[in-house]
Amino acid sequence: MGGTFDPIHFGHLFIAEEARVRCDLKTVVFFPNRQPAHRDGKSACADPETRYALTQLGIRDNPHFEISRVELDRPGPSYAIDTVRQLQMEWGARAELFFIVGADSVGDILTWHRGAELFELCRFVAVTRPDFSLETARRGLSLAQLQRVTFLESIGLDIASRKIRQRVRDNLPIRYLMPDAVEQVIRERNLYQ
Repeated sequence: MGGTFDPIHFGHLFIAEEARVRCDLKTVVFFPNRQPAHRDGKSACADPETRYALTQLGIRDNPHFEISRVELDRPGPSYAIDTVRQLQMEWGARAELFFIVGADSVGDILTWHRGAELFELCRFVAVTRPDFSLETARRGLSLAQLQRVTFLESIGLDIASRKIRQRVRDNLPIRYLMPDAVEQVIRERNLYQ
């Protein structure tokens, strides 16, 4: 599961656990990126090492969650195609790769760097998000691509990292939006002010 994780929150964690359980995945690996490649020239608010540390804290209570430095240690923009190819080389053919995304992101995959190739290299798990229909998610994908996507209807947690950062700036509570350890570091280090 890749992303900026700026910061990680219960929405990310719930989607990961939902996909793990319902798709019978052995492990979910989180890949915080160094430089978001698909955010219209915007950069992350927190530096990569801070986002890595927050993600590490966020997943530590789940023995089925792991974290990887693959995207952090690679210079330049973080492209999913590069990560998937690297994992295939490291893990070999024995591992079937599933890329977990929110259902609202499925249609965007074709706009990612070499996004069409990703459908050949891995499967996708698309978990519903609030106010986003699965029918909308299916638009624009070919039948062959749709066969590589597992759509999971789930309860949605309407939490977004950008909303959390804004709440911090507005001095509003962020408790119960993320694990306590993540909130504590945000408060101690005055992140997102």
